[in-house]
Amino acid sequence: MIEVGEFIRAIRKRRNLTTTQLADQLDLSNGYISLIERNIVSPSLATLKRIAQALNIPLESFFLDPDTEIIYSYLKRDEQSHLPVEDRNWRLLINNSKTNLMGAFIVDSTAADKHVYSHQGVELIYVLEGETSISISKEDYHLRAGDSLYYDASIMHWDNKEPEVPLKLIVVAIPPEDFHF
Repeated sequence: MIEVGEFIRAIRKRRNLTTTQLADQLDLSNGYISLIERNIVSPSLATLKRIAQALNIPLESFFLDPDTEIIYSYLKRDEQSHLPVEDRNWRLLINNSKTNLMGAFIVDSTAADKHVYSHQGVELIYVLEGETSISISKEDYHLRAGDSLYYDASIMHWDNKEPEVPLKLIVVAIPPEDFHF
């Protein structure tokens, strides 16, 4: 397990800061920073908080075990599930068997979607190819390739895509839903 001082040194170097520069930002001595980085002294929680802010990292980073690396989902293209649903092909980008935090999909479609949706959480839609119009409550959002839309998915929403016009989207939902299936 990496020690706090080693972690601070690694992040400081990654940020291209010298111990003197970090010490100046924190109004501490260069020698004290050196003692912390060599794990000779342990900084107080208040000092750790200031170091975290100076290095632009979350305070909780100091308390995580880096030997327990958590990768929730790593899928190569040929491992991604394909779900053909009503003239649409949904490709799952995340294997939710290890976590249930987020769902991510690539959607290929030529069909018009007649459904109205409402579910817990938020959604992000990014248009890779084509164009569509998404209605959220009383507002319509026309999206073209490169456009994105982020919204509260509990509000009634639906796709007004023209039939037979190819469309390719990335859809991210938090939390993941079995929506659209």
